[in-house]
Amino acid sequence: MTSTDHGENANYEVGYGRPPLHTRFQKGHSGNPKGKDQGQKNLKTELLEELKSKVHVSDGGRRQLLTKQSIIVKRMVSDAAKGDAKARDQLLRLLDQVEKAQPATIPADPIGDGHDVEVLARFRAELVKSIEGSKP
Repeated sequence: MTSTDHGENANYEVGYGRPPLHTRFQKGHSGNPKGKDQGQKNLKTELLEELKSKVHVSDGGRRQLLTKQSIIVKRMVSDAAKGDAKARDQLLRLLDQVEKAQPATIPADPIGDGHDVEVLARFRAELVKSIEGSKP
């Protein structure tokens, strides 16, 4: 390790993890002035953006602005309804994937054992008894 002559820092030792003071990043100056490269979007991002883009279509004589995704879905359902076996199979596979991806629905009884129903029944019985007891 070598010592450098920097006036007030005359005892500063240069070595591993201790670079010379004049080569350190200066205050107020970024070590990466250009910033991070933006790079290219991945395939999923590009696909989702393209499916969300809107186009004008004529449907039954009316001009509408629809997303490309909705156009594809409408066409797939229409083709399946007309009897196209390939469109039907694709639609069924897509429906299966959508159902698997959806969060589970909340059960009718969140506790699952009917405990709250029993408590409510006892409360109702006590309420009815207290009302009948207060009648003249």
